[in-house]
Amino acid sequence: MILVAFYSLFFAAHLKFQETPVYVRDGVLFGSSTHAVFNDLVTDRTGDHRRISPLHPAFTLLHQPLATAAVAGWRLLGQSLPAAQKHGVAFLTCMAAALSVVMVYHSLLWSGVSSLRSTFTAMIYGSGTCALVMAPLPETWIFAGLGVTALMAVTVRGALAHPVWHLAASVYAMSTFIGNVIPCLIMTLVRCAQDRMHTGAFSLRPILVFLGAFTLTFGLANLQRVVFPNTSPLPRTSADWLALQSGWEADRETQALVAREVFVSNIVAPTQAATQPDHSRTRVVLNEPFWSVLGLRKGLSAGWLLILALAFAGLVWRAQIEPFTLGVVAVLVWSIATVSWYGRQDHLLLYACLWTSMVATAVGLGLERALQHWQRLAVPVTLFLGVFICALLTRNWLFVLDVAAMAAH
Repeated sequence: MILVAFYSLFFAAHLKFQETPVYVRDGVLFGSSTHAVFNDLVTDRTGDHRRISPLHPAFTLLHQPLATAAVAGWRLLGQSLPAAQKHGVAFLTCMAAALSVVMVYHSLLWSGVSSLRSTFTAMIYGSGTCALVMAPLPETWIFAGLGVTALMAVTVRGALAHPVWHLAASVYAMSTFIGNVIPCLIMTLVRCAQDRMHTGAFSLRPILVFLGAFTLTFGLANLQRVVFPNTSPLPRTSADWLALQSGWEADRETQALVAREVFVSNIVAPTQAATQPDHSRTRVVLNEPFWSVLGLRKGLSAGWLLILALAFAGLVWRAQIEPFTLGVVAVLVWSIATVSWYGRQDHLLLYACLWTSMVATAVGLGLERALQHWQRLAVPVTLFLGVFICALLTRNWLFVLDVAAMAAH
């Protein structure tokens, strides 16, 4: 039910964006490379796929065949080729985002969070700015985020999940974004700690699975060069890897901005977006004075900050005894510390796909522990979450409509 509901919501957002220039121009919305990714997914094997960065080493190999099948399905339903291509790509991106919502739900449920609060927390993630805006757009980052979320869901299952699932989740996460190698390594250490807690002995299996996934990822990257000859090759030297660095130098001020984007603005939409002229086109941007301000006087931002405060209190207790919770916190810290290496300050909403599911999961874990300690708050906080979701969905949907209207001009 969660999958169907959020896929429908994300596809409805796609219908608002489909008549805008996002499919024919890059940088129209928040610096996203929508045209490059759209062409990569709908172009045949011998076409030009070099605009996808080597940071996404096997993205084309894994997703272009699926996009081709989706486009063919829409053609069978009577859609014209341009409409079928847009709907086919949107099917993939919306399904990836909806699956991420489901993964957040299962990660919390398998961690012992109540079914109702697991559902509510997953719905907060799906209704947040990041998921609702990025799901309809042809971009690589929503798939990279799915890889991290799937890895998280498999890790929390521990030994109950077959090693093949751990291997598949790690391969997909690294194939869609090579920077996910560190979250994969962190979750591998979590698996080692989980095994030691249950058996009392150290197990090499999680490390061997990680090494196998790393090897398979580079194998898929090389296979992509064979199947799709016009794709960007993997960097061969350390200098080539360093050349991929964004050049954005994070300082004390920008790190504070990143922290706000990691925990607040990717959930509650800013007051408004803005437009900037760019030669013959208009770009929609998240203007920093509006995007970075928390808006404490506004109910949604204040409500979300209250939820965060209560959740982080419980997260401190939980992280001391649960390897999985500590792993989620470690991935969040890594996301904040390294986003300046591959990212840019004006593209933070794109990269939020990598960490927003982790934020939602951390909130769910911490909130459950806090409510176990302060049991009298359980009913009012759960009711508040339900009201918050309704208000959040309404506010963020209006933001989507505003952004789509700006992009159409």
